[in-house]
Amino acid sequence: MKCSELKKVLESDGWYMISRKGSHIMLAHPFKKGVLVFPDHGNREVGKGLVKKLLKDAGIRKRP
Repeated sequence: MKCSELKKVLESDGWYMISRKGSHIMLAHPFKKGVLVFPDHGNREVGKGLVKKLLKDAGIRKRP
């Protein structure tokens, strides 16, 4: 999955950017606890393990 696709999935679930440092974005959710650190590298692929971890931490069960 590309970084841009994963970002769209997270944003459609309600996650929004609270901070950016370099190519990493911190995302928060209005109702869910915690903060996600997301690597924003445009159209580069994100590793399968990182995708799985970010979706799990975000509380998203299925990948699109």
